Amino acid sequence: MTVGWFFKGIGQYADFHQRARRREYWWFIITGYLVVFALLAFTAVTLGDAYEGWTFDPADVRLSGWIMIGLTSAVSLFLLIPTWAVTVRRLHDQDKSAWWLLFLFFLPIVIFILSFFDGTVGPNRYGPDPKELERGPEA
Repeated sequence: MTVGWFFKGIGQYADFHQRARRREYWWFIITGYLVVFALLAFTAVTLGDAYEGWTFDPADVRLSGWIMIGLTSAVSLFLLIPTWAVTVRRLHDQDKSAWWLLFLFFLPIVIFILSFFDGTVGPNRYGPDPKELERGPEA
């Protein structure tokens, strides 16, 4: 179900209002990073001839290198807004506002640490508890 959490995050790219569990957040982040790192590795392989020591010569880049640069950039930009959305939903699960996302730009360790804490139990001002929604009504 790990890829399912990733596609759920992609599908909710514009949802900055609900709550996200730790599982949803972390599977989305880990899968997204793996995709981008894999693309970066392929890009590095295709750009191998363009690097000479510490210098980079764009004239030595083949078409495949430019395609990989474009693809990696496009995928990274595509994942940017869904990543912000799932991070905001994760903050909402802890009853924190989206303004906390500003820490991501100045002190990203704050968001990293907060992402490990459990969300508020039961409903909060951002919606019902996602764990309760997955478990269903208790008999």
